Amino acid sequence: MDREIVDAVTEWESHPFSGGYEGLHGLADREFSGAVTAGTAWAFMLNGRLIGIDEGSLSSFAETDGTAYEAPSPALPLLYAMRSRSEKQAQYYTNKKTISEADATLSSGSFTGYIELSENVLSGDYYTVYYGGKSMSVAFVGNSRQLLTDEEAFERADDEVGIYTVYASDLEVIDIPEPVGGSDDPSTADSDVSAEESEDDESTEDDAVSDTDTVDSVTPTPKTTGSETETTASDRPTASNGSTAGSESANAPSTPETNGDRGVSRPSPTAGSSTTASESSAPESSTASTEASTATTESTDPKTDEDVFSNEAEWRNAKTIPSLDPSSDPEQGGTQSTQRSASQTARRKSKSKSEGQLSRKQLQKRLKRAEQVMQKAEEQHEKLVTERDSAQAERDKARKELETVRTKLSEAEAEIDRLESQLESDTTVDVGGMSTGSQSMSTSEALEGTNLLVRYASKGDATLEDAISGEASQDEVMTNLRIEPHTTFESEGVSVDGTPFETFLEGRIELAFVRWLVEEFLFDIQQTGNQTDLARIYEAIPTINRAELRGSISLGTDEEDDPVEATFDLVVRDKRDQPVFVADFNESKQPVGGGMVNTLVRDGSEIIQREESFAGAFAVTTSYYKGEALDAAADATGGGLLSASRGKSFVYISRKQGFHLCLVEKLGDTFDLHVPEL
Repeated sequence: MDREIVDAVTEWESHPFSGGYEGLHGLADREFSGAVTAGTAWAFMLNGRLIGIDEGSLSSFAETDGTAYEAPSPALPLLYAMRSRSEKQAQYYTNKKTISEADATLSSGSFTGYIELSENVLSGDYYTVYYGGKSMSVAFVGNSRQLLTDEEAFERADDEVGIYTVYASDLEVIDIPEPVGGSDDPSTADSDVSAEESEDDESTEDDAVSDTDTVDSVTPTPKTTGSETETTASDRPTASNGSTAGSESANAPSTPETNGDRGVSRPSPTAGSSTTASESSAPESSTASTEASTATTESTDPKTDEDVFSNEAEWRNAKTIPSLDPSSDPEQGGTQSTQRSASQTARRKSKSKSEGQLSRKQLQKRLKRAEQVMQKAEEQHEKLVTERDSAQAERDKARKELETVRTKLSEAEAEIDRLESQLESDTTVDVGGMSTGSQSMSTSEALEGTNLLVRYASKGDATLEDAISGEASQDEVMTNLRIEPHTTFESEGVSVDGTPFETFLEGRIELAFVRWLVEEFLFDIQQTGNQTDLARIYEAIPTINRAELRGSISLGTDEEDDPVEATFDLVVRDKRDQPVFVADFNESKQPVGGGMVNTLVRDGSEIIQREESFAGAFAVTTSYYKGEALDAAADATGGGLLSASRGKSFVYISRKQGFHLCLVEKLGDTFDLHVPEL
């Protein structure tokens, strides 16, 4: 199964699954929606119906144990089951054909498949899933791949600009066999039913016997127009014994009915109540019923039944996309607004019928679910209030620390000015007694005017490109590799804060980091087998041409057309002067919190939208990283449908854009990649 789907499903709430087919029947009884895994096999269920199996077959679940994953939205297992069983039909641009226009046409055409809006969309990925024309929506938005569902997801998709694709899907409901040694005797078929559930069943039977409207509501009343008989999808045919006619109809997974509010999940009407009524009714009721499946001669006519089943099969197997242009489809006459109005009217009628058939047991289940949702919402509210109070306290503390730092910075700047003035007035005396001036620079001036060039003693000998292709060893490359400083000033005789420039540069962390990047990091990736997981960094290292100290990258202009730039301690560029890596350094003894990481993520996200060459952002410290820094890195690189498709510690900006985020510790003279772990 697709790695992206496995990673997404395994983040859902889970619980053990056991008992093979018996366990599947248990999940079906409680209308489970999610995924079940046994060994390497995966099964997807929607409202208790088994709708797809990947990496195995139904027999993989016969007598085995595994894990059940509860989906946060019923749209997700339906979407994942369809993805491996779908065929691309068409693509549309939202400015030419909106999502809502396509939705109205697909819903009215009893379509089975899904819409995917992700191409040329920066905010996230959006999906609307259809089963027999009924739809549910989900979306994954932002860097953290936040899950949105139902109307919120659909409205966000409808407001986006991009290209969406329509896929038709071949999906069928799979019957779950009875457990080995099972019995058809109702008294022994389900030994795990609780006393409360049994009581609910009895109540349901009583309601069915006393409420003739419930029986009538699931008995089709064909409407004759000319020589044809029409049967709506929600009015399913019933046999004389009360069971639902047609195996496909009986096993259809429940999908949401919509009435303005999209994605409100409700099981499709079934003939369960009429079955109970026919089994428990007294002779008088039986006689009355017989006089009623005879009053309607059309429903017992063989040709009428054949038409009913044909209509049902056509409703379930519809995979062809209806025309999205009303002018090219004579059956779609009128405007799109007329189509949507007709579709909404049909959904309201269907919803009214379905709600009239809800049993007491179903209402109790829904009440329990609503209480669970409310409890989770209250817990989340309390958590957010606590986090808000904590954040306010941290903000006040940070403000005080900022004022202290500003005071110290002003004092340091004054001292620097004093020392620079003193150095400028200093003179040296040569052997002949002639007095000459010596040039002195500050650290900032020296770094801003310095670049580190990556060169080779001979381009015919071992290079980093040769190392990637396996034609050169690390020792051979290091023998040929050179890192040469280039300054915008005459460096000979220059001192930086009293230290000769050459000595000053040799002790800088920037030079040490560049050496580690080109002389060691590439080979560390090779030796640990991470060429694929860190592919963008691994392939970008051989393209390095120079490293700019105290460099900056243009981010365009602001609202007033003033240039906007992001500044870093180090900007690594290729031969075309495009940014490949950026790095910020922390040389204090204080540990690094989340601020440094969040700044890199923010600026890196801006860069990747303008520079396709950008591959990675590095945070480097001579101390260590606090938990807040690691949490910030995890939040920026984790979660969502595509969380693991591009490799380790990868920040997604869109489905096709992103960069690696790396946290590095300098331990003495060596560098250690802390995040991600090799």
